[in-house]
Amino acid sequence: MRRDVAFVYVRDLIERMTGSRPDPDHDGDLPVHLHGAQFFVRVVGSDTPWVQVFSVAVADVESSATLLGMLNEINGHIHFARAFHVGSQVIIEDELWAEDVTPANFVYACQNVAAATDAFAPRIIKAVGGRPLFHESKSEAYQQTELPLGPLGNRAMPDPPDPTPAPTRREASPYL
Repeated sequence: MRRDVAFVYVRDLIERMTGSRPDPDHDGDLPVHLHGAQFFVRVVGSDTPWVQVFSVAVADVESSATLLGMLNEINGHIHFARAFHVGSQVIIEDELWAEDVTPANFVYACQNVAAATDAFAPRIIKAVGGRPLFHESKSEAYQQTELPLGPLGNRAMPDPPDPTPAPTRREASPYL
């Protein structure tokens, strides 16, 4: 499937699911309002394109050792998605091969992104600040359903690391 064909298919799918045909934003992303929250969709690649479904979990946040440590921990807890910092935003993203996009797995990708964002964005903001952009996008119609792999918010995740570094100890490695 070519990228242009995938884009048209995904755009038509979004229109059928939401009743509204999205227009690409300045980055070429399709804004999607689904289940009462804002997501974005991007079709990437040319020969074998894939579809990225993502939320801006936290905006106006600068990169730091604390933030990057938290994102590493988060990525160890979420399934079929990833969290990363780009620009001044934390993005939580799911990917699907364009040829595999169906209404069911598209909704699952949105639910997975929403569950991860709901679970981890407040922790990020508490530790390093920022603005809860995904949370701000929610309407009264927002609904988050249980994911097959269990609720993300109930998974044990360590508290964010202390921003004060521990003193460095100089010891010889036992492996030398």
